[in-house]
Amino acid sequence: MNIEKVKSLLGLAQKGRMLEIGKMAVSVLIKRKRASLVILAIDASEKLKKEMEFQCRRNNVPIYIFSDKFEFGELCGREAVAVIGISDKHLADGIKKALL
Repeated sequence: MNIEKVKSLLGLAQKGRMLEIGKMAVSVLIKRKRASLVILAIDASEKLKKEMEFQCRRNNVPIYIFSDKFEFGELCGREAVAVIGISDKHLADGIKKALL
């Protein structure tokens, strides 16, 4: 797992507005069939994890667990972020490769 590459690609996705932050925004992205990847924080609530896993499974969207809420928040310029969605397929593929 290449953590620095993941951080770099997430930063690029945010600058290019290909990143959605938070439960509601990611849910809308999934429902509109625009989500290429969903990433959950390790310390996200069990309820959120179950909801996101269900939505991703139902809509055939890959889901990964990575880092914690505060590190995600740091990447996104917020205090804490529990879930992020990537809309760009190429960036999502790069992040998936870096996570493996």
